[in-house]
Order: sequence, then structure tokens, then C-alpha cells
Amino acid sequence: MKEIIVLKDLEQIKAISQQYRLDIIEAFDSKPKTAKQIAEMLDEPHGRVNYHIKILEKVGIIELVQEVTKYGVVEKYYCPVAYKIIIDSSAVTLDDEMSHSISNVAVAFFEGISRDFYESVQYYSGPISRKVAHFADYFLTEFEAKELNEKISEVMDAYLSDKEDPREGAQRHSLATMVFAMPDKE
Repeated sequence: MKEIIVLKDLEQIKAISQQYRLDIIEAFDSKPKTAKQIAEMLDEPHGRVNYHIKILEKVGIIELVQEVTKYGVVEKYYCPVAYKIIIDSSAVTLDDEMSHSISNVAVAFFEGISRDFYESVQYYSGPISRKVAHFADYFLTEFEAKELNEKISEVMDAYLSDKEDPREGAQRHSLATMVFAMPDKE
């Protein structure tokens, strides 16, 4: 599996512009799984999950990695092609359809982040470990915003590189960064 896949194609970006498909990608947890296993994990119908896996496979975000025949039935194991997905909007023409698709991806990612946060608030009863940093009303060029996001991601990648597996004394956390433009204040 590659470290990163950079999406430059409208069809790829459209494919991940739904929260449901992001949930499917996340459910793999970087390990090969069948559509049936993912369906069971998400408590969703197998046919629905399989349909979305086929779309993700068609655009190259998920790949078939193994076929196993058990009792005459072929089980197909899929896996994401990379650990991380990055959208390179600079490599595509930002017409209305592309802008809309990228906006949908951002909303889908935010919905996932929101779901994680609400799950933490509602169900986590251990010591509070919610840290929120919010910086608003800074003026950045598009280049500066991209550069800031890349620097934050580099620091997070370096710090988290050896913290992907459970270990004694460590609690599962969700981390997110967002850098986005705002409309001018009136």
C-alpha cells in the first residue's frame, strides 16, 4: 500500500464526496477486507456496501488485492491503495462541477470529524482529553493557507508515526486540522 494517493481527477473526487464512502474507506483500517466484512462492521446491507466499493475501485481509490474461494464462493478482498488521500485542486480545472465536488468532499470530511467529536462527548467517560485550538480572522493567500496546512500535517505525521497501534496507557484519539477561507465580514 502506498503512503499517499493524490486525487487529481473529477471522478475520483466525486467518489469520495460522500461521507458513506469515506466511512467505507475508514472501515478497512488499512487491512484487506471483503464487502461483507465491511457491511457487518458498518451494520449496512452487503449490496449497498459492495456497490460503493465498486465505485471506489473503478476510480482507483480501492483495489482488489486477493480472491479466495471458500465452498465454491469467491471472496474478494479489497484495500485502499494508500494510507492517506490528498486532493490536488491545483492540478484540475476548477469549473463549477469540480468546485462543487471539492466542497462536498470537505463537508463529508467535516461530518466525519463532527461525528467523532460527538461520539467522544456522548460515550467517552474516561479522563477528559479534548483539546481544541481555534484561530479565526487571519488573512492568508491561497499559497500561505496551503503551506500552513502542509506544515501542520508534517508535524502531525512525524509525531503520530509510531502511535497507530494500541498500547498500555494510551487512549484512542481523533485529530483533525482544517484551514479554510471565510467570506468577508460585512
